[in-house]
Amino acid sequence: MFPAYLAGLGTWFVPLGVQMVLFPWLVAVVLRMDAFAVGVAQAALMAPSLLFLPLGGLVADRGNPRRLLLVYHLLYAVPPVALATLLLTVGGLSYPLLIVYGLVVGSVSAFAIPTRDALLPVVAPAGQLPRAVALVTALQFFGQLVGIVCASAADRVGAAPLLLLNAGLLLLGCLAVRRLPDPPPHPPAARPGFWHAIAEGIAVAAKSEQIWPVLLLNFGVGLFYVGPFMSILPLAVRDVYHGGAAELSYVNFAFWAATIAASMVLVGLARRVTRRGRVIGVAIVTGAVILVGLSTLPPFPLFVALIFVWGLGAGITMTQSRTVVQVVSAPTHRARLMALFQLGLSGGGPIGAFVTGTIGSIWGLKAAMLFPALGMGVLIVFVLLRSRLWSMRTVE
Repeated sequence: MFPAYLAGLGTWFVPLGVQMVLFPWLVAVVLRMDAFAVGVAQAALMAPSLLFLPLGGLVADRGNPRRLLLVYHLLYAVPPVALATLLLTVGGLSYPLLIVYGLVVGSVSAFAIPTRDALLPVVAPAGQLPRAVALVTALQFFGQLVGIVCASAADRVGAAPLLLLNAGLLLLGCLAVRRLPDPPPHPPAARPGFWHAIAEGIAVAAKSEQIWPVLLLNFGVGLFYVGPFMSILPLAVRDVYHGGAAELSYVNFAFWAATIAASMVLVGLARRVTRRGRVIGVAIVTGAVILVGLSTLPPFPLFVALIFVWGLGAGITMTQSRTVVQVVSAPTHRARLMALFQLGLSGGGPIGAFVTGTIGSIWGLKAAMLFPALGMGVLIVFVLLRSRLWSMRTVE
């Protein structure tokens, strides 16, 4: 069961890696849009999470996650086929077209993420959930890395072949998803309305001394780290280092290779790490320091090296935060709580992309990277003072 789960995961995240390079390349390099427009485009890609992640978690909690995930694979393959067809037949690429593409794929992804997370405890080997979380996280990053390498050829082969590759992999993933077992049904219970059910999930998170600080920090990561990564770094590559798809791939490769390295180390240390909150705090503080270093816009090799260190911290943060929520959550609320977890990254991301893109267009790229570093510093101090993050222990 678990190998089939990993196979389906890979066929989703390789296309995501391609998209991570291809989408900003189309906006920033091909269409030559400014910082504000790049920020809006990246916000369009991530904004559906604000609306649909909670709904996706609720649907997964109430439905059959395996069957839902199969539908999402099919739906996720449609936008790249449609965009590739337009590029090959009409030949025109426009900014509004990319905005629509971003909104559609972002919407499908928002439903799929909590659904896949809800299946993980069902297929994970017994007694090895922390190790499974670390392994799954590492494979996600590895799949993205493979996609990033593929997307580095965009300058040579164009966008259409890469989009068709994405669609083919997503359809192939349907075969793996079909082999997964159906999760056991939840005990019969009253089903409240949508808003009541969402509020119930938020209340469960707020009452947990371990979950709420992790979710708040995760939102900070989306707001202050994911936003600049998506909207400002492509512009730095284009305007400061005069690069294209290849240089953008180097930046993404360095980041995600580091996340893989950190996650794989944590696979081996899964049972030994119990003070996960302390590990998360150190990693987030390190990320803020690195962002300050990036704001100096050093020579490109050093810039990429700093991105690599930033990726190490991201791998640690995402793996340990995800483990905390998976381990602490009850099965009846797990998809909703994992949706809230992902909402921090995907929901804070569009806000951060829009804000940093606006700052970059007014005060420049350096200010757009210094502002989120300062914001994250304030947030981590608040969480350390108001929670037991530094001393809490989390074991399966």
